[in-house]
Amino acid sequence: MRIFVLFSILILTFTGCTSVKYQRMQNERDTRRETYEDIRRKVTRERNFLAGDMIGEWEFLEMVVEGSDASEDLLKAQAALTASKLKGFRLRFWKGSDTSYYYRIENLISKSYGKYVTRRVYWGDAPQTARLYLYPISGSHISDLIFNFTKIRTKIMEVSVKETRLDFGLNLGMVLSPDGWLRRGNIRCSFQRIE
Repeated sequence: MRIFVLFSILILTFTGCTSVKYQRMQNERDTRRETYEDIRRKVTRERNFLAGDMIGEWEFLEMVVEGSDASEDLLKAQAALTASKLKGFRLRFWKGSDTSYYYRIENLISKSYGKYVTRRVYWGDAPQTARLYLYPISGSHISDLIFNFTKIRTKIMEVSVKETRLDFGLNLGMVLSPDGWLRRGNIRCSFQRIE
């Protein structure tokens, strides 16, 4: 009987240790799964942030050179000339049945359409801005039509949506002057929602 009791105690002790070890492994697995899901949700929120807010039809409103440390009179004149050519320029954004986002230039001679993706730039209380990546299927790239006069070759613009206004932004970077490096500022191209 004594051997039976000792053997039972040994089995219970071994079973208890195994159960604790199994429970610890299960908790680690659950923690890893939760961490993975949190990261996946964060990446999903970051990708296509504002893409749904862009859906609709937009018409060109204005083009402004802002935030420059340097005198950019020539750039401002070129922006005004480009703005006069963009009067009536319309863009349409929509979501396809395959969950991709699409864009199309509505009423210019250079027809263009393709897919677009947005990625969030700021987190927290910062302005709701994203980077806009355009993948033309046919025709010209929107950034070439809008910002070609800057001599900056870019396929990525910043985008923000505020109620009935859509802004595309292009950072012009820095320029070396006799007084040192100066910020050239940004160009903001604004559209108003018409649909």
